[in-house]
Amino acid sequence: MRKIIKKLARIAGLEKPAHAAWMTLKAKGLTPWVPLVPEDDFRRCVQAAIRSLDLSGDPAAFGDYLEFGVSRGSSLACVHKVLSEAGMTQARLIGFDSFEGMPSGSEAEGWTEGDFRSTLPATKRHLASKGVNLSRVELVKGWFDDTLNDGTRDRLNLSRAGLIMIDCDIYSASKQALEFCEPFIGEQAIIMFDDWGWAEQMGKAGQKEAFAEFLAAHPSLKANEIMGYNASSRVFHVRREAVAAKTRRRTRKAMPACVLAMAIPMAAGAELLEALPV
Repeated sequence: MRKIIKKLARIAGLEKPAHAAWMTLKAKGLTPWVPLVPEDDFRRCVQAAIRSLDLSGDPAAFGDYLEFGVSRGSSLACVHKVLSEAGMTQARLIGFDSFEGMPSGSEAEGWTEGDFRSTLPATKRHLASKGVNLSRVELVKGWFDDTLNDGTRDRLNLSRAGLIMIDCDIYSASKQALEFCEPFIGEQAIIMFDDWGWAEQMGKAGQKEAFAEFLAAHPSLKANEIMGYNASSRVFHVRREAVAAKTRRRTRKAMPACVLAMAIPMAAGAELLEALPV
């Protein structure tokens, strides 16, 4: 039926208005919605990524989940389920999106203005239908130029993010999101990308290039790739070397000399004990 309607609309010269009307209905949640991530594979990926953080029985060390590019909320709902099943109900889920779809100018990177649009009410309804506790969710509406700033950081009292999802597709937005997140990466965090590398095939900069530039600008951050959830995704376990080294030094300093010597090989232990203050 939909094909027949499209054909008739094209013949009558109404294809563009009909498409615009369809996209408006879709954005408002009045048409079927296909998840933008493979939900089962995505959940398994998130579970494995969180396990790799090795939080040592302290869920509060995880911080918050930050997502850039929410659309209808499929991935956010998946993360909520994983965190809830892991007993990490203290973590907030904070999503940033214009809720207007792709911005003007994104055509240069292979998108269409308005792609993936979902209104804020439609997204909230979808999240609720998936069993998401909306009291744990903060959805920040607006273009990143207007929302990724110190005012938002202070208003939301952001201090640490254990899991970051970069699903804003285009290079400039991905770079903005990464720079906004940098202060919230403590000793370690997981950073996920949903649209990796394909822009390179078009001779364009994309998420791959944005992440490379981000790491170059912050040399204390080291990224190790771990399992993704599909061919276009990339997931990284990111560590901040200076923080990790400082934590190890504090731990060593606080340990009694006898315990420290037992925790390391004897030869190295003897050398380290000689260097310790009496």
